[in-house]
Amino acid sequence: MSFSRLACTLLALTFATSTAQADVSILGKPQLGVFAQIQAAVDAASQNDILQVEDGIYAGFVIHNKSLTVMAAPGALAEVQGTCEVRALGPMRSVSLIGLTVGAASSLTPQPGLRLLDNLGNVRLQGCTFIGSRANPFPGQPGAGNGAEVVRSSKVTFTRCMLFGRDMGFLSGVLGRPGGVGLDALDSQIALYECLVRGGRGSDESYPAGGAGGDGVRVSGWGVFASGTTIEGGRGGGGDYLGCTTSGDGGNGLAIEDATAQLYDTEIVRGAAGGFYTCVEGMGGRRVVQSNSIVAEFGSEHRSLGAPVETTDNATLMLNIVGKPGDTVELLVAQRSVFTYMSALSGVSTIPQPWNLIPVGTIGPGGSLAVPYFIADQTWPQAGRVFNFQAVLTNGLNQRFLSSPVQVVVRNT
Repeated sequence: MSFSRLACTLLALTFATSTAQADVSILGKPQLGVFAQIQAAVDAASQNDILQVEDGIYAGFVIHNKSLTVMAAPGALAEVQGTCEVRALGPMRSVSLIGLTVGAASSLTPQPGLRLLDNLGNVRLQGCTFIGSRANPFPGQPGAGNGAEVVRSSKVTFTRCMLFGRDMGFLSGVLGRPGGVGLDALDSQIALYECLVRGGRGSDESYPAGGAGGDGVRVSGWGVFASGTTIEGGRGGGGDYLGCTTSGDGGNGLAIEDATAQLYDTEIVRGAAGGFYTCVEGMGGRRVVQSNSIVAEFGSEHRSLGAPVETTDNATLMLNIVGKPGDTVELLVAQRSVFTYMSALSGVSTIPQPWNLIPVGTIGPGGSLAVPYFIADQTWPQAGRVFNFQAVLTNGLNQRFLSSPVQVVVRNT
């Protein structure tokens, strides 16, 4: 897809040319000052703090068993050159990363843009881009990093994120190596709402064949839910122009083993074989490769909810809900996040029960509904909190659907 390749190119250019001053603050704690790196702010923060990241380039960071929100300031380009890692999050804790642009740094071993490890609490990723590390040029070494690696993490929700396995690039005359995987998950439970996930391109000019494209999504154990999402296998690399070589095979769209996939309005595209400097074209990837797994695909059940990233109390927040004309809409709001797959509502709920459903209107002929939601004066002592929003839409056949979830940072004024 040209959009994803353009996004990767623009990201590389911004990393190479940006000179913005790094600047991280903790909401409501001016006495702590301003931090030059996200990690320093993470270390200084207390449970449930909100970190605001301004324009700039930052090193990777690790959040270890601490409830935090790390968000790019509205309109800021907050770029991370390194891996963002969340690990050992307790069952009652949560982490949110919002609006970050992440490209893993080059290293001797491939690194993912995002690493989630051994998390029992909720991890929410919203409006972020994650790209694996650049290729290792040394022969015989693994090269391209994965967009995201999720290991033994049970409550992971991506909303409007892009996950890209890194392209391998040119490896003239050496054995081909595959592109990175877009999302690689082991024994985890993941939801993808309105995301783009793509495997990286295999190596070009390698011998005797081009490198294989990376898989779009690779899942082993537990499962993945996707709604309104595109999953693409990476393109195979070309062969060596000095010989009559074979191009690399395309990556698979979805490779799944011992797991379950529930896919709603989700496009899965197999990666094409390479076609550059080759006598024999490799094989295209497969759309879905499954082993001891259940893959269920459904049609037009996706509903969408959009909102600004940030607002204040004593203010009206404008929500935009997209559905089918005639859908009646009820709104859900909470300050705590959960992860519950609900097959009857074709979605993953992020709102704890019991629910307080707020009727807000009906989807018009244009397919959308603008909803003003007033946030009253907040009396809690914190400088800001994260509000979770999701909608339930009911069509004329009395079928009900959960919308995509969003998080909004509410500043206490």
